Amino acid sequence: MKITAVIQARVGSSRLPAKVLMDIQGKPMLWHIVKRVSSAKLIDEVVIATSKNNNNDRIVKFAKEHDFKIFRGSENNCLDRYYRAAKELKADVVVRITADCALICPEVIDNVISEYLKNGYDYVTNTIYYTYPEGCDVEVFSFEALKKAWRECRDSVAREHVTPYFKNSGRFRIKNIENKIHINPEEYKWSVDRIEDMEFVRRVYKYLYHGNVFSYKEIMDLLEKYPELKQINSKAIINEGFYRGFLKLPKIKAKKLRINKSLLLKRKADKLIPNCSQTLSKSYSQFVYGAAPVFLEKGKGSRVWDIDGNEYIDYAMALGPVILGHNYPAITSAIKKIAVKGVTFTLPHRLEVELAELLCRTIPCAEMVRFGKNGSDATSGAVRVARALTGRDKVACCGYHGWQDWYIGVTTRNKGVPGEVRKLTSTFEYNKIETLEKIFAENPKQIACVIMEPVGVVEPEDNFLQKVKELTHKNGAILIFDEVVTGFRISLGGAQEYFNVRPDLACFGKAMSNGLPISAVVGKREIMKQFEEVFYSFTFGGEIVSIAAAIGTIKEIKEKNVIRHLWEQGRKIKDGYNVLSKEYGLERYTQCIGLPPRTVIIFKNRTGQDDLLLKSLFQQECLKRKVLFTDDHNICFSHTDKDIDYTLRVYRTALDILRDAISKNKVRKLLEGESVRPVFRKP
Repeated sequence: MKITAVIQARVGSSRLPAKVLMDIQGKPMLWHIVKRVSSAKLIDEVVIATSKNNNNDRIVKFAKEHDFKIFRGSENNCLDRYYRAAKELKADVVVRITADCALICPEVIDNVISEYLKNGYDYVTNTIYYTYPEGCDVEVFSFEALKKAWRECRDSVAREHVTPYFKNSGRFRIKNIENKIHINPEEYKWSVDRIEDMEFVRRVYKYLYHGNVFSYKEIMDLLEKYPELKQINSKAIINEGFYRGFLKLPKIKAKKLRINKSLLLKRKADKLIPNCSQTLSKSYSQFVYGAAPVFLEKGKGSRVWDIDGNEYIDYAMALGPVILGHNYPAITSAIKKIAVKGVTFTLPHRLEVELAELLCRTIPCAEMVRFGKNGSDATSGAVRVARALTGRDKVACCGYHGWQDWYIGVTTRNKGVPGEVRKLTSTFEYNKIETLEKIFAENPKQIACVIMEPVGVVEPEDNFLQKVKELTHKNGAILIFDEVVTGFRISLGGAQEYFNVRPDLACFGKAMSNGLPISAVVGKREIMKQFEEVFYSFTFGGEIVSIAAAIGTIKEIKEKNVIRHLWEQGRKIKDGYNVLSKEYGLERYTQCIGLPPRTVIIFKNRTGQDDLLLKSLFQQECLKRKVLFTDDHNICFSHTDKDIDYTLRVYRTALDILRDAISKNKVRKLLEGESVRPVFRKP
């Protein structure tokens, strides 16, 4: 069996031209890559595969001067280049390395090859989920699999980037290799795309290269010793070149939506249901009314269908609860299995104990549990317990916490909330500890609790969460994390697990049961025992269909490593959108922000203010191309690479329309319905 490493190289990089021949410690980068790849023990042969474009004559000259094997093929159809190179060299197994990986590690290469050889896969890589730094990328596949992809793949972007068809077609047995060292791959970008990346690599070589092939572990040790090195290219985006490839694809054509049934039913609903919806953020006011559907009929996986039969890729996912996918088989089965036994009983059910036990094993701060049906139930229950335990009435809050009086009174949606109730809650700003210090200073020994979303779309800075905890406890108050959104999404145990800050109480909901109505207050035993006296009681609090769904959902998240999938797919959406926005010169108008499992696309006008017209036009163009867009991406386990790729093509098309509308000042003119309205008005 002949194992051949094919290093893909050309000089035509638009971001950093001729980077492969740039100097690192007296030698071209490509020279170092060949030497490092050749040091892998399981590789029999190394070849540089470049294109027939005359610009690459320099690479051919370089290869001949150093007695490196060289092959020339297609400039943009790299799948064809790989196939013909492997065929000419009579390779049985191909190891794909790209010439921007100046820090490629022989040990990592051998690990991926070993997995390929012993387990009978068609394709093995460490790039499906990034657990290694980008720049340690290795892909191994059989010549027969390469030949099959070469024959079948028709997508030009997939052919340019060689292996998307292996990953996405479902036609191959594939495996991703996991890094034994836990890292956040977003902090480690080792490939060379821009001058900042080259500077980073040169600094690493300056420290570690003495004519030797240094290892991946040596680089990690270096960065632990000198963490400032990571800041050199900290703003770099993983796989930026791949996302730029979407600009070369044809735009997605719009198809006018037929929404007659939606509009007709909306007229009927107007007479029966205030706002035509049970949830404000799901109502017609949050979509381009007249050009968008008003009612959905069904869902399956990542898709939903409206009552007119139009199909969409869904990213709102019911505002976050659907974490596995609509009508997810394992959860649907669990629901059916338990529903035939009943739904609600006169006494508690054993499943209540099973779920409580599961939550206490899963959530760091959980020692006892009480259930509710909505996030507002949980946050309000937690606040009431805090007031009861401390004997204080006032609350400090940060973020969104539901519809109950104690919170909604501090927003512009405060109609019907007594003035005296509004005075009991004060708000502080995220990442500004001085704003919380001020509340405590102005209300000495009066604050019962601090309740906050541990993370929204902005991450904590300068140890903010720990400072909040210390300040809260110093002032005799209780710390409550509202994890209704972050729970089971950022990490299995929520943001408290991800950021390693344990609150006194925490509130969970949304993703807990893949769409069924259930929430929970969890926390320290001595605080939770207050629920024996504090009235927090629901007829449907122990409804077992939702509880069974929650048990099934949490187990599925654990067993299928759902969290990793959410991070990876969410990162692709976020990075892809931001690359495309920048390419269109729109980064001042629109960006995708937030942690990958839940991101938000923001739209700003020239003065930096929120712009609902831009959002409306973008949403309209996405809907016409079968992407259901509100403004956030609540990634679910059913969102596939194919979904993400199609969505980025739609986003590319919508951004192109947006750029033209802005430059010609015709955004409003292009709207085919009413603009989206704000949820909260500015005070």
